[in-house]
Amino acid sequence: MYLRNNLKFLRKKAGKTQDGLSSDVNIGRTTIANYEAGISEPNVETLRTFAKYFGVSLDDLLSKNMEQNQAEEDASTEKDLMLKAAFPQKDSGIYTGVPRIITVDANGNDNIIYVPVKARAGYLLGYGDAEYMETLPTFRLPGLSNATYRMFEVEGPSMAPNVLNGDRVIGEWVDRLEDIRDNRVYVVVHDGGIAIKRVVNRLKERGKLYLKSDTIAHRHEFPTLEVDPSEIKEVWYGRMKISSDFSEPAEVYHRLADLEMDVMEMKRAIKK
Repeated sequence: MYLRNNLKFLRKKAGKTQDGLSSDVNIGRTTIANYEAGISEPNVETLRTFAKYFGVSLDDLLSKNMEQNQAEEDASTEKDLMLKAAFPQKDSGIYTGVPRIITVDANGNDNIIYVPVKARAGYLLGYGDAEYMETLPTFRLPGLSNATYRMFEVEGPSMAPNVLNGDRVIGEWVDRLEDIRDNRVYVVVHDGGIAIKRVVNRLKERGKLYLKSDTIAHRHEFPTLEVDPSEIKEVWYGRMKISSDFSEPAEVYHRLADLEMDVMEMKRAIKK
């Protein structure tokens, strides 16, 4: 496998230092150095990031000795094209195929970045800023290692009783907006904020996504939101929620409990 040699060759061909490449692809310089030294190997998503950045296939990146066999190309032109393909401008209106920022652990595995409520405003501005993203907590969970995940804290009652204020929703990156499935819970990062909602996909019919709340008690406060694809920055499919809420079921439960007690008293009275 030629991965370590190819990464070094492609980086130098692009005129990049390890620091420069680290800044462009949002992967730590030490991690890149470990890849080039063969100390560790990147996971599949990180390999895709490198392949897209350098404009090569995964197969060539892994199995072809590019230093010996690849013909010389116009480095500056190729570099510009690759940057545009891998990292479109924020306001381009084009949904990107990979998250702008991915962090990895010492073994090259993707971390889960946690976005608490107090960091939401900063996230809307800094989701593509490596320095800002490094300030957010990261962690890993068993069973969540075959994709890119992010965790968002829930604010407000709009998704009650299914998702409550203070719950954390772990979402899996959605590669294409067309893959969004109706009435599933998604985290949608868009121009207007970060929304954790059920989504109705009407891209084919109307060119829009519709974000719905689960709440009944507060329905008038949270009307369905229509979102244009050009407003969307990130979409994460809800895979798991973490909750510390152990409250009792709602009023219906108490009514049923009272009714059960009344029936028991009636049975006792009849027996007497």
